[in-house]
Amino acid sequence: MPSMTNEYAKAERELANEQQLQEKIVNEEFKIWKKTVPLLYDFVHTFALDSPSLVFQWLPQYDVSLSDLELRFLIGTNTIVKSENYLKLGSVTLPSTLVENNTSLGIPIPNEDIDTSNFKIVNQWKQPSEINKLKASPSGEFAVGFGADAIIRGFNLKNYDIIDYKYHKQEGNALDWIDDNSFISGSKDSQIALWHVDKPSTPIQLFKGHRGAVNDLSAIKGKTLFGSVSDDSTTQFYDTRSSAVDATPVISVENSHIQNCIQFHPDIETLYATAGKDNVISLYDIRNYKTPFRKFYGHNDTVRQLQWDWSNPNLLVSCGLDKRVLFWNLESLDEEFVYPDSTSNGKDSNSEKKQATKVDPCLKYIHGGHTSRINDFAIHPKVKNVFGSVGNDRLLEIWKPKTLPSEEEEEEEQEEEEAATEEQADEEMKEPEKEAEKGDKDAEMKD
Repeated sequence: MPSMTNEYAKAERELANEQQLQEKIVNEEFKIWKKTVPLLYDFVHTFALDSPSLVFQWLPQYDVSLSDLELRFLIGTNTIVKSENYLKLGSVTLPSTLVENNTSLGIPIPNEDIDTSNFKIVNQWKQPSEINKLKASPSGEFAVGFGADAIIRGFNLKNYDIIDYKYHKQEGNALDWIDDNSFISGSKDSQIALWHVDKPSTPIQLFKGHRGAVNDLSAIKGKTLFGSVSDDSTTQFYDTRSSAVDATPVISVENSHIQNCIQFHPDIETLYATAGKDNVISLYDIRNYKTPFRKFYGHNDTVRQLQWDWSNPNLLVSCGLDKRVLFWNLESLDEEFVYPDSTSNGKDSNSEKKQATKVDPCLKYIHGGHTSRINDFAIHPKVKNVFGSVGNDRLLEIWKPKTLPSEEEEEEEQEEEEAATEEQADEEMKEPEKEAEKGDKDAEMKD
């Protein structure tokens, strides 16, 4: 009979072999991705950081000259020694051709890598702990960060002052701005607080409907309603106009899985998306909040973050623990697709087998430049189609997906339509053969 020591050693070896295999797979995937960079991106700039950052935020202000475009951003640190963490204000110099209506003489945009852009740290603030969540205000003059020590810190990006907002009893991962003067915060203590920037001593309003950690918050632009998702497996909606000291939700929805993120559409106030531990992104109309009208399938692990693209109202971007940033195109919502985890989603059941093995038609693009989990990503709020992301691999990546001229896009669409037509024709040609074979088999059975 094998001893417990031998069994333990065997289990350790199996675990080590599995980890080595996963590392090989990740490395091979990264090599494949690097080969495709010239085809998939206008540019990718990769910077190795001293430690992983849990946060990344673009600031809307930028400087442009004849040849250069300087963008600014915020990143954090996550060091072993908690007292040596920082929030850093950085800048990166890119080609001025990225800005529309620029008078530059068309300087070519490089594909990669570090040598063609100037990355530098402009300022930094020492922190007593790592920052879990960071949100820059709409104007970009102020930012709030939720620390692992349960304190929210406000950073004045003009004079570099710091303000402490103390109320929560535990660390948090949920922040969103109502407007330039007020923001909301959600913590592991299950509470949501509404703050005024100039009144750090006490929250304006409290919202205590959740029974678990608050994972994310999203406010409807220009409205008084905001949504929240929690470890208690509910999505809740609150009205900031409530006069109660501890406001209760105006809507509360039970979910089958814990949701990690929620995002209202910036233009369509009734449209919102949620995603979480079921690896699925769900689209809802708040007027029918009990059932999503569409689900997106493509992530292979928990979804951590969602963001709508301000410059393209049909584009939703997501990232998860599967090291991927996925782009979803709502223009393809009408295309037939059968959910992998169900027999039908309201489409023609005759095409179920054909559709079940296909990729979700709304999946437009995949960024695969990270070799470990992505901690945060952001879409630049002023310069179209420029993204930034940070991960546990200690990489900061600044990137722009390939932009095809309209003629090339039309040609690609035409080629896809022709290929689909040919595939359908082949299937139709095979049908008589299948019927004949079936008839022969029936005749043989009768004989």
